[in-house]
Amino acid sequence: MSYQVIARKWRPQAFEEVTGQEPITRTLRNAIEHDRLHHAYIFSGARGVGKTTTARLLAKALNCHKSDRPTPTPCRADDPSVCASCREVGEGRSIDVLEIDAASNTGVDNVRESIINTVGVRPARDRFKVFIIDEVHMLSGAAFNALLKTLEEPPPRVVFVMATTESHKIPDTILSRSQQFEFRTIATQKIGERLRLIADAEKIKIEDSALREIARAGEGSMRDAQSAFDQVISFSEGAIKAADVEAALGIAGVELRSRVMRAVAAREPKDALAVVDDLVIRGHDLRNFCRDLLAHVRDLLVTKAAGGSSELMDATEAERGDLVREASEFSESDLVRFFHSLTETEQRLREGAHPRYQLEIGLVKLIEMRRLAPVSQILERLNALEEALRTGRSPATGSPTPTGGASSGGGGTASRGGSGGGSSAPPNPRFPKQRADGSQGRGAATSRAKANGGAGAADDTPPWESAAPASAPVNSSSPPLRLVEPQQSATAGAAQPDVSAQPDESPQPDGGAPPGADGFSLVSTQAPPRVEFDPHAQQASAPDSFTDRLKNALEDRRKPFLATALDGARKVEVRGDELCVEFAPDAKFLRDNLSKPENARLVREACSEIVGREVGIQIAVRDERESAEAAAEGEEQAARRSLREMAEQDSQVQDVLRIFRAEIVDVRPGDKA
Repeated sequence: MSYQVIARKWRPQAFEEVTGQEPITRTLRNAIEHDRLHHAYIFSGARGVGKTTTARLLAKALNCHKSDRPTPTPCRADDPSVCASCREVGEGRSIDVLEIDAASNTGVDNVRESIINTVGVRPARDRFKVFIIDEVHMLSGAAFNALLKTLEEPPPRVVFVMATTESHKIPDTILSRSQQFEFRTIATQKIGERLRLIADAEKIKIEDSALREIARAGEGSMRDAQSAFDQVISFSEGAIKAADVEAALGIAGVELRSRVMRAVAAREPKDALAVVDDLVIRGHDLRNFCRDLLAHVRDLLVTKAAGGSSELMDATEAERGDLVREASEFSESDLVRFFHSLTETEQRLREGAHPRYQLEIGLVKLIEMRRLAPVSQILERLNALEEALRTGRSPATGSPTPTGGASSGGGGTASRGGSGGGSSAPPNPRFPKQRADGSQGRGAATSRAKANGGAGAADDTPPWESAAPASAPVNSSSPPLRLVEPQQSATAGAAQPDVSAQPDESPQPDGGAPPGADGFSLVSTQAPPRVEFDPHAQQASAPDSFTDRLKNALEDRRKPFLATALDGARKVEVRGDELCVEFAPDAKFLRDNLSKPENARLVREACSEIVGREVGIQIAVRDERESAEAAAEGEEQAARRSLREMAEQDSQVQDVLRIFRAEIVDVRPGDKA
């Protein structure tokens, strides 16, 4: 007697032996037992999961002779008292159970000859005439149309069982007239249990690790796993080990997959390339190895997300321990990126002409992926940099950037100003716009005395020097002011302003009492001094205060990079009605960034709010020698202007100019006597 392969010898002989399809077999058994049979069934699913086997078991159950009606427990092929119908169905030679291969009988003539012309003939011996159509999706459109009417209204005692691996190719008119059963792929653990049963019955010595590798090679197909088992048995001599399975089937074991992941964790591309070289020398299929590596990464991700004791992994306790150690080297986001990258590599291996090159590049890409910083970390670093620019502290030594609260939002800016100033006040309260007549309005003509421990201001201190404007809080970072006395007439002489005290009846913003110590305000009856911004006085007293205020204003507008550009400038000052920003030659890129129209407009608007008037902007690049020459030239011109003013004010020079009707052409410094 010739050798019978395991897949045929160990074909299930009862519904209970169909592995992994318990919901389907239970439905069919109940339908047979309660006489609720349908005339057409469609069995769909992957290859080797039991579609044709279940169709034959259904045919046996309908026609078994040991019972006077269909039975869910037909005869077994190895039973000595097996009935003729069950034996012939198992051997594929029953005259009432017709198996048709639709792949080789695709035309309408084949369907007419095999089915339509014979469907009306009563069963010769059995209860039902059963048509088992394998790979039914291969029928042509005309063949489906010819079968449609017979399938919709078949004669009594006729059952159609159609098996397919591609149910989406079957017309909807056929699907709607049939009961559909979707066969699932079989779990690796159940395949391993079935293979262990076969190995024990055949008295084959094989390690559990070897059985797991064979079950994994089946990829959910029982028939593929049994065929691989046959191949490993022929290859091995004596007890079968995992190494024999790897050599016989050309698959990579767990050690090689773990070796690749260790190389990725250690960032050693040399080790990963050595694994590929080893696979090529052994003649392994590189695409299969990439798929196995995908499964390994999936196990690592499950271990990371669900823990090492999760039942979602098909592994022994020792293998789970190894997975836990490997998964500790990666984050979940790393493993997700690895999986997507390996999926792309597997597709390129399928389409590319040089699989080795594709796999090597794919593994090196995994190693390089570990150098990528996650988006959350980049955002944290940007927030820390912005906080450092705002506070002036180094990101390494400063406090960690908060994730929420006022300090990270736009409202909390106490650290940007002075001791008590906030940016929630109106944008320019200290510098009201001038009227056409040179005055500043009624609100600017009133100065309030500050309460200092309940006492008023000094008696000899003018109100505009002792009190801050009522419209804005005192801020130590406010720009320096200079007081321009109002023009006095010749008759007034050196008269002091008349200051009188009167109750303050002006409404307060918060509805409370006036801020004066006793409810009174000091009101000047003469024109108050005009408050102007003096950038030169500011730069002389606090060289960095104006630049800091300008940078803070830009940060308030969410433009920290413009503030950084100003920080790299050599000089930032206001000259007349222009903001002059000067860069060194090596900072030309900062000048280019600041010179963009939108950026220049933002800087100009921020400066205008600070100085209280419209200003232009001038951006230049000069080296130190040119800057020194320009500074020297400016000092010389300033000295000439000073000498000219002194000469014009000298009484003797004025007499000479008047007598000779002359004018001053040039003034030069003379030698000191």
